[in-house]
Amino acid sequence: MADLRGAFLGAGKQYIEDLDDPKGLIFIGNCNSLNYEAQVQDIEEQDYTTPGGGLDASVQRIQSLTVSYNARHFKAANMARAMFGSAADVAAGTVTAEPHTAYPGALLMLANPGATNVVITPEAGGAALVLDTDYTLDPAGFPVITEGGVVTDAGLDVEVDYSFAKHATIQALVRSGKRYRHVFVGLNEARSGKPVVIECYRVNHSPASLSFIGDEFQGMEFTAKVEKDATKVGTGLSQYMVIKDVE
Repeated sequence: MADLRGAFLGAGKQYIEDLDDPKGLIFIGNCNSLNYEAQVQDIEEQDYTTPGGGLDASVQRIQSLTVSYNARHFKAANMARAMFGSAADVAAGTVTAEPHTAYPGALLMLANPGATNVVITPEAGGAALVLDTDYTLDPAGFPVITEGGVVTDAGLDVEVDYSFAKHATIQALVRSGKRYRHVFVGLNEARSGKPVVIECYRVNHSPASLSFIGDEFQGMEFTAKVEKDATKVGTGLSQYMVIKDVE
């Protein structure tokens, strides 16, 4: 039967599953690229029988298979994977008497972002500092001590009461060597949206860069080596990757 497949213009969703803690395939988010590339090792035998040389024989071995993608959604799990880290959700809450030392012109970096209902009092007792006179609040809710206010250059030990918003915490460089299952569920726009599914059974990511300031939307460029999955056994079955293309 003739193969009617032709041009490919792709879109689709990518999913990933932690093989150490499998909880199903989780959507990575919007990605603007996805590539699979095999690297080869060339083994060559030169022709030594005639002047000028030449190639007598050659063998190409697959050295590695690489999958790369650019994740455009800064989800906590994506940022953690980029930094070999772990991610955890922190519920909204309140803090009482968080200790800090205040100096004129300096930021008080609270333990939790998204602070509201901020009250700053001297640790030794006395009247609370006055908002917009002794300090201001930045967009994260962190106090910035005003120069010329009640806090002098000698500094002031203070306690801060506040409420904080729900947020995610990513701890970097605490979980290297994680392995994942990677699945692409794609659609070929050149063939009226026919689906194509690509699965890599076991991938090992390299760290990705995180850019947070720029004039364009930022992304995380991930690269992962596809490793052998010894559980895939059978004649003609790949232990690395499979592509299923709907006709």
